[in-house]
Amino acid sequence: MIKDFLAGNETIFLNDIALSYDFIPKEIPHRENEHHYIATCIKPLFINRNGKNLFIFGSPGIGKTLAIKSIFKELEETSDNILTFYINCWKHNTTYKIILEICSLINYKFAVDKSSDEILKNIKPILNKNSIIFCFDEADKLENHNILYFILEDIYKKTIILITNENSWINKLDNRIKSRLYSELLEFRAYNYEETYDILKKRSEYAFYPSVINKEALELIAKKTFELQDIRAGLYLLKESGNLAESKSSKKISLEDVNNAIKKLQEFQIKDDSEINK
Repeated sequence: MIKDFLAGNETIFLNDIALSYDFIPKEIPHRENEHHYIATCIKPLFINRNGKNLFIFGSPGIGKTLAIKSIFKELEETSDNILTFYINCWKHNTTYKIILEICSLINYKFAVDKSSDEILKNIKPILNKNSIIFCFDEADKLENHNILYFILEDIYKKTIILITNENSWINKLDNRIKSRLYSELLEFRAYNYEETYDILKKRSEYAFYPSVINKEALELIAKKTFELQDIRAGLYLLKESGNLAESKSSKKISLEDVNNAIKKLQEFQIKDDSEINK
């Protein structure tokens, strides 16, 4: 039976990319107010004025990054006058690494022996030809804040967006930066159960063919996701439940598949906790 199922190239997934953390849906439900607030902060850039800086905080997995990436995608499709620089500070945690990333984004090539200060001096005129939104995601992972000082002092038309999980991080910034930043504060609250269910239902409609997952199975995933307060966990459970269903040649996701996916997720969490406590 499994051989026949696979030989026909059948799958229950319509688009498994929709369950990726990086997938940007056409609409982001239940973040309309936050989306509007962010748009208000960057609106002055459209009339060649400085935008407002913004500090976004909230627990992991509740849509902070997704909201920014959605707005950036919209800007890239509709505006030629505003550049968007998204910097993941897990990957780019030093001033030099961030400079390299910015140079890559603007396609600026330089000699490898150039210092950070020299590169910044050279790209400053290029950057100042545009209005720019700089987003530093996981900003608390920055080893130093020199790049923030440079942007605040030397870039004319910009909005700086800082994203972290903890609202107290901003208090750790050097006073010279805080006095120039004057950022708006935006908290992303956790989703309630109904919102969690609705988000996962919409994602499942992107990801699976019709009737693959029933309401009971989706409710079980939503309940576990709401318990963990992390939409990324729900996306994992949807995808893993689908993989488990396919592994036994089933065209529908069962409660058994969901429960087994939850067990796997719990095993990962126990392993992660044990690594942290070593």
